Amino acid sequence: MGKRGLRRLPMTALVSVCAVLIGVAVSGGASPLPGLELAQAGHWIASPALNLVLFVNGSAKSVDAQVPVAGLEPGSQVVQGPTSGYVIGKSAIIEFGKSDLSVDRTLTPPSGERPALVEASGGPYLVYREAGRVVRLGSGFTTLPAGGPLGAPVATPDGTLWLNRLDSGALCRLAKDADTVACRDDLGAGHTGGLSVAGDRAVFVDTTTDTIRQVSGDAPGEPVAIGTDLSPAAQIAPADADGRIAVLEPEKRQLYLLDAGVPGAGRAPAQPIKVGLPDGVYSNPAASASSVVLLDLTRHQVLTYGADGNPRQATAIPPESGTPQLVRGDDKRVYVDGGEGKHVLVVDPDGQVSQVPVAADKAPAPATSAPPTSPPPPPAQQPPAQQPPKAKPDVRADGPKQQSPPVRKTDPPVTQQQKPLPPSPPGIPARLTARLQGGDAQLSWGAAADNRAEVTAYHVAWQPSSGTGAGSADLGGTARSAVIPGLRAGITYTVTVVAENSAGRGTPATAKVAGPAVPKPTITVTRGKTGTYEPDPGECSAPDCAKMHVVVRGFAPNTAFHFTPHCGCEYSNGGRSFTTDSNGAVTFEAFDFGAVGKQAWVTSDNGVSSAKYTWPPG
Repeated sequence: MGKRGLRRLPMTALVSVCAVLIGVAVSGGASPLPGLELAQAGHWIASPALNLVLFVNGSAKSVDAQVPVAGLEPGSQVVQGPTSGYVIGKSAIIEFGKSDLSVDRTLTPPSGERPALVEASGGPYLVYREAGRVVRLGSGFTTLPAGGPLGAPVATPDGTLWLNRLDSGALCRLAKDADTVACRDDLGAGHTGGLSVAGDRAVFVDTTTDTIRQVSGDAPGEPVAIGTDLSPAAQIAPADADGRIAVLEPEKRQLYLLDAGVPGAGRAPAQPIKVGLPDGVYSNPAASASSVVLLDLTRHQVLTYGADGNPRQATAIPPESGTPQLVRGDDKRVYVDGGEGKHVLVVDPDGQVSQVPVAADKAPAPATSAPPTSPPPPPAQQPPAQQPPKAKPDVRADGPKQQSPPVRKTDPPVTQQQKPLPPSPPGIPARLTARLQGGDAQLSWGAAADNRAEVTAYHVAWQPSSGTGAGSADLGGTARSAVIPGLRAGITYTVTVVAENSAGRGTPATAKVAGPAVPKPTITVTRGKTGTYEPDPGECSAPDCAKMHVVVRGFAPNTAFHFTPHCGCEYSNGGRSFTTDSNGAVTFEAFDFGAVGKQAWVTSDNGVSSAKYTWPPG
């Protein structure tokens, strides 16, 4: 099969036809496509009461999609990969498609304990800490032993999963494409502390030696004193906020913000910032891009602080939300799950908190904001904390009561008590499907929620699992379908479609489509051009003598193979080598033969043999 010529049609034709033909040639050295490098946007939650899994758009502060899932277990968690989401329960793992919003399959978890969820490139991952096991989801379902009980896991932007063994003190890592957990004895038994991520580096905060060290790379960095005494009970945030790692001392009612940079020569670490907390019970800290997030379980509040230690906002958690938990999204927002799937609070990168109702049968009271209870004055070396600005009520519209949550949320009418919300990027393109038709991929999708600004474009991108053939195209805002021509046999393509409006690009829909099946390797022999064997005309001469015409299909592409002719008679020929093209095919004429009525055939050095061909007279 030869190469197919591709060309881009005018944009007017792309929008006006039912199937849009996209043709973009991309060389093997092309840069990664932006559409396929997008971070996982938003956050999925499970609502057992409604038997729904819902997508919370953190940018738009809305519920953009829902998936019916029967029999959701109470306390179910949801983690997402590029094309699928996974509902994690005690007795079952349910996979659903993020594009078609339907359940694909049900898997059995390796343990009944509640795992830690990690969304990362190459994953997502489930870490069963007590059992010492890691489950890699995605295209497969792989369980990997880590050798012992584990601390809280983290993942760096390159897709590496980092773990620490609680029994031996070993630091472990699972690279994006690795099939084993690699551990090394870096800390020694008895060391307490936890992992975090500072920028693109994994670090370990050692509460036994009161040091911090970089653990990314081939060898760990040198430990650096953090400047304060931490207890074994200290709780470490899994990521930094503007270069500071939050550490909660629950018994001391103190929050420390540590300098996350492991200093080099000539640079001393900045002194830790100390924030006093009122008496109460607090959860493990989390971090958005520029703020620290705490749950005050005594007062049922979400507290946010800047990286300078100053309080930013205190927001009441709806009382019917159940036991809340903090989840940091790949969009660097923190999502406060209610535990019952009825409400989600979204903490933006700057620490502002917004409430998103996800239950259909109740309209929650608006979230209120007030400064946290005044903490004790900071240490003398710290400048006095500025008083936070007077809190403003949350004016987000909760909308009318509904009987069931919508697949795409629309905004309620503006009243005198409500201010109109500004536009935000569009929602997920609905019901993206990608199916093979002949050798082409047929794409179709539904309209994305405009989120208060007209959708002006859809951006389509595709990436093969190996080799060349990636491409992208920009379509108009009315486009609902596209065609990607000439998929390579045996190659799986990842396709993304993302909508854009005046506020920017939204959450992408992602799907996979496999190219045509790899054909079975075949060799076909027929009579070729008549001629005479020049070295010895008496051995093979016209008209009975001719070349063997050999057609090879379905072999490995761009590979040299050795072909040897055979005969059920006296015949000797050492054969020749030929190289297949990019489609795994080659046609050639070789091997003079003239034994009329005898059978001839050809074999290759990869074990494939042609059928026996009875040689005809010339």
